[in-house]
Amino acid sequence: MQQTETLTAVDPGPVPPGKGLLINRNFALLAAGQAISNIGDFVYSTTLLIWVFALTHSAAAVSGVLVAQYAPVFLLGPIAGVFVDRWDRRRTMVVSDMIRALVSLLPLIAPAPLRLPAIYASVAVIAGCGRFFMPAKSAVLQVIVADRQQPQAASISQATFALSIIVGPALASPLYFVVGPVVAVLINAASYLVSALSLLALRAPRRALHPYAFQRDRGTVMGIDAVLGELRSGFGFVVKTRTLLMIVVMALVAMLGSGSLNALDIVFVSRNLHVSTSIYGFLVAVGGIGALAGAIGAGVMAKWVSARRLLTGGVILTGAGITIYAFQTWYIAALVISFLMGMPQGAIEVGFGPLLIKSTPRVMMGRAQSVIDTSMYAASLISIGLSGYLGQFLPVNVIFAACGILIALSGILGWFSIPEPQQPAGM
Repeated sequence: MQQTETLTAVDPGPVPPGKGLLINRNFALLAAGQAISNIGDFVYSTTLLIWVFALTHSAAAVSGVLVAQYAPVFLLGPIAGVFVDRWDRRRTMVVSDMIRALVSLLPLIAPAPLRLPAIYASVAVIAGCGRFFMPAKSAVLQVIVADRQQPQAASISQATFALSIIVGPALASPLYFVVGPVVAVLINAASYLVSALSLLALRAPRRALHPYAFQRDRGTVMGIDAVLGELRSGFGFVVKTRTLLMIVVMALVAMLGSGSLNALDIVFVSRNLHVSTSIYGFLVAVGGIGALAGAIGAGVMAKWVSARRLLTGGVILTGAGITIYAFQTWYIAALVISFLMGMPQGAIEVGFGPLLIKSTPRVMMGRAQSVIDTSMYAASLISIGLSGYLGQFLPVNVIFAACGILIALSGILGWFSIPEPQQPAGM
C-alpha cells in the first residue's frame, strides 16, 4: 500500500475556521444532538440498574449489566475501527443511532420471563453500536471543525457530557419510582432519533466523510485478509506515531489506577467517610459539576496552553487529587475534594481529542481511536478486578493513595515524553 499517495489523494483541503460559541452550523448540530443523546443514555443506563435490581434483588444480576456493556468493547474493539475507516462516517453514525433507538425498546416489548435477557441484549447491542459511533464521531469532528478550534470543540463536547452525567441520573430515579421504566426507555429512544436527525442535517464533502472511497490504492484483497491487514496497519500506525504511542502508554498506566475508584468508592464512603451509602450519589454529582467547570475552563485555557499540557497536567492533578481524597474521613471535605478532583478530569478530554485528531490522517481515524479505546477499557477492567481482590486484604484508602500516585506518575511520564503532534498527510 502506497500510504503517502493514498493519504494525499483523499485530502479535501483545510477546514475553514468558524465563528461564534458553537463554531459553525455543522458543529452546533452535532453538539446539540450529542447533548440530548448523552442525557438519554444516562437516564437509560441508570434506570436499567434500578430495574434489574427491582426484578432480581441480586447484585450479580446488576453486575451483568456492566458485563453486557463491556463485552462488545473486546469482541469488536479495533475491528470496528477498520469498518469505520471503510464506511461513510456520517452514515455509520446515523445507522448506529437508528439501531440503538430500536434496540433500547427491547426491554419494554419482551415478555416478562425474557425481560432480564432482553435488558442484557439491549445493553450489549447499544454498546456494540457505540464502538462504531465514537470513532466515526471523531472522524466527523476532524472534517467539520478547523484544527485551531478543536480544543474549543472538545471543551463544548466534554462540558455537555459532564452535564449529562449530572442531569441523566438525577432524572432517572424519580421517573422510575413515579411512572416506572417506560418513560425513561422512550426518552432514550427519542434521544437517538434526535441525534440521527441532527447528523442527517450536516453538510460536508463526501470526500471528507468517506475518504476510503476516494483512495487511489485500496488494494485488491477482499474478505478477512483485507480486514486483518488494515487492522495491523492501524496498530502499526499507533505504534509508529510517537504522540499516539506515548498517549497509549500514559493512558494504560493511568487507567490501571483509576479503575479502583469506580470499584471501591462506595466502600470508601461507608468505611472511611462513615456515612450512609445512600448519599454516595452526591459525591458523583459534585464530581460531575467539577468536570463541567474543568471542561469549560480548559476550553478557555486552550488559547494559551497546548493540548498535550492540558492532557498531561490534567492527569497529574487528577492523580494528586485522588491521593488527597484517599485520606479524608469527613464527608464534607470529600465533597469539596471531589469537586476539585473533577476539574482536571474535565481538562483531560479537552487535551486528548485535539491531539488524536491532529496526529491522525482521516483515512486512519477509526482504527487509531479504536486501538486506543480498547487498550484503555482493558486496563480499566484489569484495575477493577485487581482492586476488588486487593480490597479483601488492604485498606481502601491505601489502595486509593497508591493508585493516585500511579496516575500522577503516568501524567509526569506523559508531560516529558509526549511530543507536539506533527500534521500527517491527508489531513
